[in-house]
Amino acid sequence: PSWPPLFAEEILDFFVWHEWSLAGFFFVLLAFALLNLRGFPKIPQGKPKEIPKVSILVPVRDEAENIGECLASLLRQDYPDYEVLVYEEGSKDDTKAILSGFSDPRLQVIFGDGPPPEWLGKPWACARLAEMAKGELLLFVDADVRLAPEALVSAVAALERENIDLLSLLPRQEMPNLGAALHVALIPWSLSSFFPLFVPKLRRVAVGQFLLIRRAAYEKIGGHGAVRAEVLEDQALASRAAKAGLRLKLFFSGDLARCRMYRGFWEANRGLAKNLFPIFKKKLLPFAFVWTWLFYVAWQPLFVLPLALLGYVSSELIRPAAWALGSAFFLWAFTALRFRLPLWLPLAYPLVHLVAWFTAARSAFWHIAQRGTWKGRSIHVKGGKP
Repeated sequence: PSWPPLFAEEILDFFVWHEWSLAGFFFVLLAFALLNLRGFPKIPQGKPKEIPKVSILVPVRDEAENIGECLASLLRQDYPDYEVLVYEEGSKDDTKAILSGFSDPRLQVIFGDGPPPEWLGKPWACARLAEMAKGELLLFVDADVRLAPEALVSAVAALERENIDLLSLLPRQEMPNLGAALHVALIPWSLSSFFPLFVPKLRRVAVGQFLLIRRAAYEKIGGHGAVRAEVLEDQALASRAAKAGLRLKLFFSGDLARCRMYRGFWEANRGLAKNLFPIFKKKLLPFAFVWTWLFYVAWQPLFVLPLALLGYVSSELIRPAAWALGSAFFLWAFTALRFRLPLWLPLAYPLVHLVAWFTAARSAFWHIAQRGTWKGRSIHVKGGKP
């Protein structure tokens, strides 16, 4: 249509402003990421002044590919006073046989029962482990995590030095292939860019792959019994700790811990689909807006810039579209360098956001329709939340 000149100018001004706003959005995320160098730092190596007994607690189900390396790394810790407790229940692979092959006085393996109807499996196993633990400090570790020998002593030293009640580590994420990388890269990117962890009062984030907590703090917030129906039991514990006035902090592990969460595209997709919707407390409107917006801001400049360069839309859009693409690329490059992600990810970040949108849609469907399973079990419980 033939627009009046003034109206056409206003439309163009709007689109130019809109394109600059996309660049500004990524600048804000980059500012968060830079500030989180302090609020979400790499954990330093060190030794504590005191040596409280630590109980390392590992919930296990169908972890034959992981549990051998995990336990070997846990039993090599330099820390002088610790025990390792493993709760295995219902594995259908070779997990039990692998566990039976370990013999160490610090290791206790419990072959237990599955959860009651009102419990999810991981909170149930963690609660049983905490009941049997003897340590003053409780360290919950996932079976796909491997620790360097100095990891435990450094974590206890940081807990003491920072005077905190709950310490969590984001391990260095291993990405064995493209399919896993396109999913897993979202975790360090979002933790670094979206959460203002540089504000102590807003620290309500924990990563269940490595979660060290004082026993008194654990009991104060009700332990895993208080989050028995939560898929994201780590986040629920962190939220309860913050509400109780406890001090918590998230660190990047560097080389002290590494984790291979998933081994392929569809395993990674199921794993994240299990978790994404609960992050938003299952509120559909903000959930749909956030993931659709992230998809849009990642892809829109990719179309606008070439159209502007070819003359199909106003050349005034070239500079803001280029800035939007550049700022998004720089944010992903910063994330890749800081968290030691594959260096090709900054070039592939639109694919990460495309996969994230698809995964988010699947996550919403799973939880709204009460569908979805993980390791042969439903991710929903009977009776709802406690």
